[in-house]
Amino acid sequence: MQASTMFNRYREVLLTLSLAWVAGWLWFTWSYWEDDAYIHIEYARNVWLGRGFMFNGLISNGDTSPVWVVLLVSALSTGLEWLTAGKALTILCTAFSLWTLWHFTRSLCRDASVQADSLPGWMLALFVASPYFCYWAFSGMEAVWAAGWLMLQSLLLMPGKPTTKTLLGAALCVGLGPLIRPEMVLMFVAGGPFLLYQWWQVSRDMTPTKRWGLFLAAAILLALPLLIWIGYALHAFGYVMPNTNAAKRAAPDSSVIARLLNVFGLGFTGVLLVAGALLGSWVIPALKASPSTRSEASRMLWGIPASAAPLLAWVLLTVVFYVVNHTYVQTRYALVLAPGLMSLLWVLSLRRMNTRWLAAVTVLTLVVSLSGSLLMARPHLRNKMELISAIDGMVKRIESTVPTGSGIAVYSIGQYGFQLQHHPLIDIGGITRPEASKYLFDADQHRMLDWAKKEGALYYISGDAPEPGAVLLHEVNARVTGWHLRLSTYDITSAQRLWRLPAPGHLPQE
Repeated sequence: MQASTMFNRYREVLLTLSLAWVAGWLWFTWSYWEDDAYIHIEYARNVWLGRGFMFNGLISNGDTSPVWVVLLVSALSTGLEWLTAGKALTILCTAFSLWTLWHFTRSLCRDASVQADSLPGWMLALFVASPYFCYWAFSGMEAVWAAGWLMLQSLLLMPGKPTTKTLLGAALCVGLGPLIRPEMVLMFVAGGPFLLYQWWQVSRDMTPTKRWGLFLAAAILLALPLLIWIGYALHAFGYVMPNTNAAKRAAPDSSVIARLLNVFGLGFTGVLLVAGALLGSWVIPALKASPSTRSEASRMLWGIPASAAPLLAWVLLTVVFYVVNHTYVQTRYALVLAPGLMSLLWVLSLRRMNTRWLAAVTVLTLVVSLSGSLLMARPHLRNKMELISAIDGMVKRIESTVPTGSGIAVYSIGQYGFQLQHHPLIDIGGITRPEASKYLFDADQHRMLDWAKKEGALYYISGDAPEPGAVLLHEVNARVTGWHLRLSTYDITSAQRLWRLPAPGHLPQE
């Protein structure tokens, strides 16, 4: 099926502009490192030093991406300084994911018999224009890489021509998934039938010995990475589930579905727009494609391009998991799901919708995404970099005034944990100390404070005084971070304050 002119031209222009846009954000965010990414790099530093998965002197299951930690260790072996090595790794992984998105989109077009040569360019442009891409691509986190890995899994699970190499590659790719993002363990369920089907296709003309030998080899590649990590986790931590499973739960009275729609609407408006338009095409004649422009698809499965079937199955399972687990869906979670899902929706829309309407949705999506990146992601990142500098100042003050070995309670542990090597942190966010998680939504906030004190906290980093009698020692200020539709919010200043807690038994004076 021949798509409109817009989807068959401008491929090179879109690719050039997209790469220039990415390079601009790399330059702008060079001094930025996400607080959670400091957690990765602190774990990597301790692995490099032979201490295992340790954060701030504590062996803990607080890192959800062991493979990312290993890659950071490998980056360090180049001789680069820690943060520079990490930044170089993000560049390589971003390039990998953009390459994968390009080839994933081309594969979907072939499966659906859609002739839209520039669609990979449009998908690349829409992806990199997203505020979430601009924010996370060079943050030191694994989300953009995980998005590419998800599309690679889907391509390998349903290749155009299955071979022994694609079977074994798919098994290994799925096997490594949970060590990149924990929720990718669901691909064992979503991708398992596709893996078995591919094995059956590849091996049906083999002798029984070779057939079952191939099955065993694929099974080993599938299970071994996760089994190795499970063995290490049981030995080092005594349990397997990462602490963040509890620490990242949503508030009891919140809606995961509403949160998911809100997150997608803010960062990937096009996913919601094109999904709504595609559904509307079933009932609104003006949105439908002319019957004369449709063609028979070459490789469809359940009405979708075969290459996308494993990815879609995983997306559906993951959304169900988020709802059942009552997960607080974050922007980087949406970033993992979005690019592959976006390509699928656009290819389906090219088959089903009037391409003039789809072209309008595409241009609108691009404009909204670019506006969101410039108006929200840019000040958000600017303020984050201000906060990094402010925390640098707080760290220097702590090192000069707080006695070595004194416990400090803090919620955002990443940068503090990476920079403070002689002061134990009491993690009130529950990432490295899962026992704190049960107090996160407690109506009585004094219970968290009491727990932190029992864990050895003598100091507390917060905005307001944690309790009467606490003494303010130092204060740093930076503009607020977060995603705000009211742009004036980005100019509001907030403070982080270091408090010395009153000695046990001390009663504050009236």
